[in-house]
Amino acid sequence: MSDKRIGRYILDVLVSQTGVVELWQGFDPMLDRPVSLRLIPSQDERADAAESAARRAATVDDRRVIAVLDILSAEPIVEGEATGAAYLVIVSEWVDGRTLTDIYEEREGEPIEIDEAVPVIRQVAIALKHSHELDVHHGRLRPGSLLIAETADFDDPFTLLGDANVVRIRGLAVDASLWPGGSAQPTLSGGPEDVQDDIVGVGSLLYAMLTGRWPLGLVDGMSPAPRVGDRLLPPSQVVADVPSGIDDICMRAIGPQVAGDERIDPYPDMAAVVTALGAWEQRPGRRTLSLAPREGAPLTAGRRALRVVGRITLAAAALVVVAGVGLAGLRLAQSSESPWGVTAAEAPLEVLTEVGDVAATDDFTGGLPGEIVPVGAVDFDPRGSDREEMPELVPNAIDERSDTAWTTDTYYSADLDGKGGTGLMLDLGESQPVSAVRLELVGSGSSVSVLVAAEPSRKVSKWTPLASAEGVGTAIDLRAPRPVVGRYVLIWFTQLPLVDGVHQGGIRDVIVLR
Repeated sequence: MSDKRIGRYILDVLVSQTGVVELWQGFDPMLDRPVSLRLIPSQDERADAAESAARRAATVDDRRVIAVLDILSAEPIVEGEATGAAYLVIVSEWVDGRTLTDIYEEREGEPIEIDEAVPVIRQVAIALKHSHELDVHHGRLRPGSLLIAETADFDDPFTLLGDANVVRIRGLAVDASLWPGGSAQPTLSGGPEDVQDDIVGVGSLLYAMLTGRWPLGLVDGMSPAPRVGDRLLPPSQVVADVPSGIDDICMRAIGPQVAGDERIDPYPDMAAVVTALGAWEQRPGRRTLSLAPREGAPLTAGRRALRVVGRITLAAAALVVVAGVGLAGLRLAQSSESPWGVTAAEAPLEVLTEVGDVAATDDFTGGLPGEIVPVGAVDFDPRGSDREEMPELVPNAIDERSDTAWTTDTYYSADLDGKGGTGLMLDLGESQPVSAVRLELVGSGSSVSVLVAAEPSRKVSKWTPLASAEGVGTAIDLRAPRPVVGRYVLIWFTQLPLVDGVHQGGIRDVIVLR
């Protein structure tokens, strides 16, 4: 163990030294974990600005941003003796990962695929959009500012490179306070210049992922991007097979001042960048698993009753078989064999997802056979900044009416701007077996899971999965082969449909069945 300490922290390895600023890999014995320690001499004229920047960065609670854990003033102690040199110490998470420069060295200059690069950069943009809402800006985005977790593999198609746990941003606010003059002269004032610096940085990161070149010169060992005179060449003129839509996103983010082309219309804020990247990910023709049926009329209580007794007319149907962890199989309703070895038309009625029109009756007033009527419901948003998701609309989901609905907040992208999920929790009053949930949804294209628990938990991983499906339409039955016992049922949305130009989901009606 190292005999050099500062405060309670052990200084293990000097990672880098830039002028008088030292970066150490260290260890926190109190919490038994590695940490990153940046040491700045207290008499350095930048120390006050760095401390202020670190305090601002610490207010940003986003898993994509490497968190500031502690700020202190202390003297290093070597073999039990103080050195007499006072330092400002900024303590952050230690993250094992690779920078863009590292990745390109591993790949020997081979370009990163667009469908790998865009999700990563969208996560960066989402994180910075959140930090901008708190008036905290990075101000010095460079190839070394982006870390890709060691678990990510750009050659493995099953690696979720757009996952927020893979993408980590370091140096928020602090780097610009120590080394101003990255893409501009950041002031950390929250003004338009700071916003534009970060937008330029995000565009430059996307450009670098696609081309292996940095638009702002030789930086962090990455070669400068080519120019013709003062004009930056777009990515498609540097590497092959870059579509014009990606060119447009890169160049609009980089902006006319950096690109040297006054014809470019720059993005006004980071939210616009997030929207553009999200639109690319959801572009037509992108391969996704879809169970979306033809839109039908809203389901009334009478139509639900008719469906139970068998008076059903299918316009289109999807067959969803779920075993424990969710979607296990899919067969088209009129053509393919079902998992039971019979055609969909002959399959048991209760496992069909009804999506067609049914003649409604107005005299139905009773509940469905086997229906469990919830005694209450609450919104469930453990990953949101305010832990709320339209709580005032919750009663609309359980009022047995299709003309009212609980809806989510609106988002810029289908994955809830990287939040990962939100939902509605039903209280059944007591623990009992749940075999299916019947949903009428807002919009077409939600990905939704149903989970059950005896006691509610803010950690979704602690709930027992009942069923799930991706890209569903406005009505679906989700059923497992055997019931799951619990008092609480969670309807958990992980992807939201596009509704009137924004992404929003919701529940018009929900029925829980034994």
